[in-house]
Amino acid sequence: MSKFLLPNIQAYLLTECPFMSSFNCSSCNAHNSSNARFCTSCGANLNQVESTPYQTPSSQPEAALVSAYAFAGFWKRVIAYILDGIIFGFLFWILAFLLGGSIFSMAPQNPASLMAFLGMYALIYPAWWLYYALMESSSAQATLGKKVLGIKVTDLHGQPISFGHATGRHFAALITQLTFTIGYLMSAFTARKQALHDMVASTLVVNSQYGPSQINVASENPGRGMSVGGIIAVVFLVLLIPVGGILAAIAIPAYQDYTIRTKVSQAIAEASSIQLAVTAHAEETGYWPNTLQQTGIEQQLINNQNYQVQLAAEGAFQIIFKQPERIIDNRLNFIPHLQPSGEYQWQCSSRDLKNVYLPTSCR
Repeated sequence: MSKFLLPNIQAYLLTECPFMSSFNCSSCNAHNSSNARFCTSCGANLNQVESTPYQTPSSQPEAALVSAYAFAGFWKRVIAYILDGIIFGFLFWILAFLLGGSIFSMAPQNPASLMAFLGMYALIYPAWWLYYALMESSSAQATLGKKVLGIKVTDLHGQPISFGHATGRHFAALITQLTFTIGYLMSAFTARKQALHDMVASTLVVNSQYGPSQINVASENPGRGMSVGGIIAVVFLVLLIPVGGILAAIAIPAYQDYTIRTKVSQAIAEASSIQLAVTAHAEETGYWPNTLQQTGIEQQLINNQNYQVQLAAEGAFQIIFKQPERIIDNRLNFIPHLQPSGEYQWQCSSRDLKNVYLPTSCR
């Protein structure tokens, strides 16, 4: 009895109860539950093949294609900035001339003229801000330079930005300027070609032919951009130029000063032999020498590639430098002074050489 009722009850539940999903056996066409592995009627192996839900074609190829062309390149932005500078400068000075032409007719030494010029220069920066903020928040979404190059400014979803947003972006560029231009160079390597101030302000600079939906797709699926290692290498190379220049500006004069001090110290050390020879001649003969050759000093100490020694009155002499270039014809004076003890003490001084080149005893 149970063998007869059980299959019929199962069949009823499978066909009449909507909450139980089922399918038919391919062998006997009997109803079976969706999780059954064997047919409840004939025992056949059901071997269900899992169905794969339909999926729409991936938009990734389209996104990659848009990303490759939607974002404005580095050189486009550079040229647009240069054009904006030229256009703005021309328009500003034309407007300044029309509004205050009398300023240009004033005498340059006139205090009113000077104040007027200073006032105009003070207006340049607010005018530059308004030029960018108003035009980038307008329906054109671009300054005149950007319009010429066919690029515009949007938010991260491709939508126009407000005046306040454009103002924030403009002043965020001050941060970029503090990075030795690295913040600007980032637009050549980042995935969305954003400069540092674009990242701060959450904006994009894109080619004008792309609409909001395409830009949004590109923004959500950007390219890889340059690797972290590549960006670090570029930053290092960029920093190397100004930092190297600063170090060179410090190191080269310091090295030149060191070279001069060395030459001066060498001359002073060699002058001690001349001092001894001059005082020895005076003690032996009772007279100061008329020429240095009378003292028996080697010619190499009197005249060489670095300096020439010139005898003066009363045993004094001068060292006249031939090199380095910065101290050519500079003179170092040596004057003997007779002490109560009967010995001579030599005084070293110079009117030409800077103190930084002289030892303390000669200053």
